[in-house]
Amino acid sequence: MKNSWFTETEVFLLHEVVTRLDRIARKRVLDARGVSYPEFLVAMAVREMSEPTQGQVCDLLDMSKSLVSQRVAALMAKGFLEQRRELPDRRHTRLALTPKGRGALEEIYQLMATNASRLFAALGPSRRQFHQTLVFLQQALVAEETRVDDAAGAATSPAGNLDE
Repeated sequence: MKNSWFTETEVFLLHEVVTRLDRIARKRVLDARGVSYPEFLVAMAVREMSEPTQGQVCDLLDMSKSLVSQRVAALMAKGFLEQRRELPDRRHTRLALTPKGRGALEEIYQLMATNASRLFAALGPSRRQFHQTLVFLQQALVAEETRVDDAAGAATSPAGNLDE
């Protein structure tokens, strides 16, 4: 099948690259350790945020509460995560990696970094420029999201309603 204009766009190409990287990571590293990619993401978020709430993990990963809860339950069953009750209000919990979880996560991360480095080495001298381009794209996306969010907030705020 001949590629269409859509499959040749930057957005589709980025999607395909990310999907293939995820598939390689899953096949080479995660499946052998019994961890799904979404579970890995939740565990990495907990590592990065230092004892976050589930809500904070939801916000960082842009996942629903039910998806994060499922991933947390699976990681707890595997002995990778634990919940810690906050004092004095014990209704609130924080997530923390267990020693087993920290060790497994470090091993997974190192293997994935080695695999990614080997793949990105194919870029040769242009690797640094590619990385910088990705950073610029990320910054442009953050700015666009902020602009859209600000515009949506102004349209729904009482001050933004000129019909009154």
